[in-house]
Amino acid sequence: MPKYSEFVDRVLRSSDLLKELLPRGPLHWELPGEIAKADDTTLLGSAVLKSAAALKLSRGGLLYAVDALDAAHRFFQDDSSDLGSYWHGLMHRREADFDNARYWFRRAGRLSFFSELHREASSHSADMARQDSWDAYLLTGLCEQAKYGASELSGECTALIRAEFHAVFDYTWRQAVAV
Repeated sequence: MPKYSEFVDRVLRSSDLLKELLPRGPLHWELPGEIAKADDTTLLGSAVLKSAAALKLSRGGLLYAVDALDAAHRFFQDDSSDLGSYWHGLMHRREADFDNARYWFRRAGRLSFFSELHREASSHSADMARQDSWDAYLLTGLCEQAKYGASELSGECTALIRAEFHAVFDYTWRQAVAV
């Protein structure tokens, strides 16, 4: 039984997702095209649409996952919600635009999935485990350090980015579909 839809599950099963801390381009050029061309019915599968805005963010999230950051940006920049702002911050962090990422995380504020994300992230990072809750600023700082020479942080950052993506995508999907 699919967790999301057959299409979404197929995209998320790709073993190459979110391996690059700071990707230079899409993983595979065909995946972003498939995601962009998929109609809402294909994205949803048998699920019932609850929020078109959240489905749009889900599509942007899929593009983010396959490292098509320019295409993902188009979906996130037009959504002024807290969730849209958070996605916008994720995208800017992976572009190494760290100050802009912090701006968008500030706009997003604290989101309801942070406690669950913190529990998962704590198993990947002693720094995150010492925090009271999920800390997007901490991860942004770690990624910035990794980019500018602290290469020993790259594995930790990548594991945290994967955990963050799955939590944010799952939350966004649940906002998009009627359960």
